[in-house]
Amino acid sequence: MRALIDISHPAHVHFYRHLVAELEQLGHSVAIVARDKEVTLALLDAFGLDHVTVGASGDKGLIGLGFELVGRVTALRRIGRDFGADVILTRNPAGVQAARLLRIPGVFDTDDGREVGIHWKAAAPFARYITMPDCITDDYRGKRVPYPSYKSLAFLHPDRFTPDRSVLDEAGIAPGERYFIARFVGFGASHDRSEAGMDLDVKHEVIARLSRHGRVLISSESELPESLAPHRFSLPPHRLHDALAFSSLVVGDSQSLAEESAVLGVPAIRYSSFSGRLARLHELEERYGLLFEYRLDAPEAFLERVSEIAQDGDRSQWQERRERLLSEKVDLTTWYRDFVLGLMEPVPGE
Repeated sequence: MRALIDISHPAHVHFYRHLVAELEQLGHSVAIVARDKEVTLALLDAFGLDHVTVGASGDKGLIGLGFELVGRVTALRRIGRDFGADVILTRNPAGVQAARLLRIPGVFDTDDGREVGIHWKAAAPFARYITMPDCITDDYRGKRVPYPSYKSLAFLHPDRFTPDRSVLDEAGIAPGERYFIARFVGFGASHDRSEAGMDLDVKHEVIARLSRHGRVLISSESELPESLAPHRFSLPPHRLHDALAFSSLVVGDSQSLAEESAVLGVPAIRYSSFSGRLARLHELEERYGLLFEYRLDAPEAFLERVSEIAQDGDRSQWQERRERLLSEKVDLTTWYRDFVLGLMEPVPGE
């Protein structure tokens, strides 16, 4: 099999990297086409994943994004044709649109479903299959393929990830010192255009409250103001999950890092206009109690929760909740490998 993987976001690197290794170990060929966004290329290099770069992120507006999409589809079609791709795997509309033009299966994975609006509308009609966590019920013409897992369990399942404690020394964390991670997103993606997260005043208050109980490390998509810059997480981006695993709490407006924190057994508190709208985060909050979401009209409740969990040094309850989650979810890379290989099996009678 010859699989083309379309990567347009740093999170996609983590999602697909173990799958690439497993397919190649089984003798299949994989080509990666990456978009230059934030630390995507740095992560690919850190994990030793060869790739071709097509396109770059930036403040383009909807018209600019439309032109970029056309250019990316054109490039993916050409690369896929030259590579002889049998399937395109993607979390981006361009990949499935190119697959349709090549008349090969396009597999679109989503953990947001219809809530991402234009992103879903640009991908779902062109996908052959739409894979998603089973807590999402959205479908498009019978293409839904559910799995009992989350995106982050493709790389943070204990069968895939053992946190490296040396990250504490590298980050200057003293033995026994508690620390917290704050994550601020830029809201520049196409599906984030009408959304918002923490304003600067709320960010300052969060950092102040966390600092009363330990160190604070900030991971931010955009440039930090001078007042917050001393807290920046300064290690290479591929070390963030190691740091996350040993932290006491994650606070921010990111949905990806909130989920990743939760599946590692680290409580996450999220403050965003997206809060309460995404099925997987709702499940992490209501079923497993590892995530707490607040909308922008509830800043006091949000900040009170930050203070409440920050001052509680007991990690055991969160790890117990994680064990329950892991007992009910699967290693997503193994699931995805078997699904993709199944696409290549001949249909009986043909």
